[in-house]
Amino acid sequence: MSLPSRLTLALVVSVAPLACKHASAELSGASRDTLSAVAWVQTSAEYDAAALQAYAAAGRVLEAALADPTWTAAVEQTGDFSALPPAIIVDVDETVLDNSAYQARLLESGGQFSPDSWNAWIEERKGTAIPGAVALLGAAAAKGVRVFYVSNRDVKQAEATRDNLARLQFPDTDDLDTFYFRDAARGWKDKSPRRAEVAKTHRVIFMFGDNLFDFVEKERPTLAERAAMVDEHASWWGARWFVIPNPMYGSWDEALFGYDNKKTPAEKEEARLQALDPAQ
Repeated sequence: MSLPSRLTLALVVSVAPLACKHASAELSGASRDTLSAVAWVQTSAEYDAAALQAYAAAGRVLEAALADPTWTAAVEQTGDFSALPPAIIVDVDETVLDNSAYQARLLESGGQFSPDSWNAWIEERKGTAIPGAVALLGAAAAKGVRVFYVSNRDVKQAEATRDNLARLQFPDTDDLDTFYFRDAARGWKDKSPRRAEVAKTHRVIFMFGDNLFDFVEKERPTLAERAAMVDEHASWWGARWFVIPNPMYGSWDEALFGYDNKKTPAEKEEARLQALDPAQ
C-alpha cells in the first residue's frame, strides 16, 4: 500500500475513537502501546523506507546468491545441496502482507486479538503488499527462484491467504504447493521443520520475516539468548536474512513478559516498563 493510501486509512480509522471521548479514554495500557505502533506502520515514511530497504538489499545480492552453489540461508540445510534449484522462504504476516488494518480495527472497537476475528480478517482477503515485496519476489521468480510461504497461519487459512497474495500479483500463488502453514496433522507447529522440508528439495538463498523465529528458533529464549541468536549469524543479516520491522506484536514483546500470555494487560505493561533502561 502506498504511503498516501495508508495515511488515508489511518485517518479514517482514527476518526471514530477521537469523536467519542469515552472510547478515547479507554485507550490505555496495551492499547496505548499498540496505537503508536499501528500509527507508525500506517503513516510513517520511515516504515516504507525500511521495508523497501530490506527488499532492495536482497535484490543487490540476488545474482551472487544464485551463482554460488554453496550459498544457503537455512540453518536446516545440510549435506550437498549444490545441485538443488533455488528458493526463497518468506513469512506472510507483516513480511509480505500488511495486516495493520486488522490492528486498527481492534483499536477502534476496543477489542483484543481473537482467533475468530483474525480468521474473519483473513477471509476478507484485504491484506496489502508490504512495500518492495512483490517487486523483489517477482524478479527472483523470473530467474527461476521458487517462493515458499512459511506462515504460522493455520493450514485451513491457506486458500484465503493464497487468493489474497495472488490478487496482489505475488509469484507462486496459482496453487498451494508452496504454502507451508501450521498443520497439526503433519506436526508443523514451529517453522524449523517446515524450513527443513523446503531444504530437502531446494537451495534456500534468502529468508524474509518480521520475527526472529522466522529465521532461527529456540524454545522461549530470554532477551540475552535472543541477542546471542542474532550475533551468532551476524554476517547473514542483510545478505541472506532480511527483517521487516513490526512494532505491533511479536516474540520481541512476548519475551519481555516471559512468553506468559496469561498475564493481565497491566502485568504485561509493568514488565515492559521494567525492561527499559533509563541509563541512570
